[in-house]
Amino acid sequence: MKTFSERTAVLPEVADVRCNQCGRDVEKDTTGYFEDHISLIKNWGYHSPYDGEAHIIDLCVDCYQCWTSQFTIPVQVEYVEYVWK
Repeated sequence: MKTFSERTAVLPEVADVRCNQCGRDVEKDTTGYFEDHISLIKNWGYHSPYDGEAHIIDLCVDCYQCWTSQFTIPVQVEYVEYVWK
């Protein structure tokens, strides 16, 4: 027979988010969640200038808009239907 005891685990938590472009902090909303921003992770492959590196970038909404406005081909937009339960 097995008996179980409880254990407390320490889990990592994001303490703050700073925009890589402008350096501003991404603020938390009234519920404690970070306001909208984008986080990108790119694992670079063979024959790239960054072979074997992972690059992590966070951008605030303003910097994302500035960045994507320079694209020759616009960002493809799809609308997500939210289901609230």
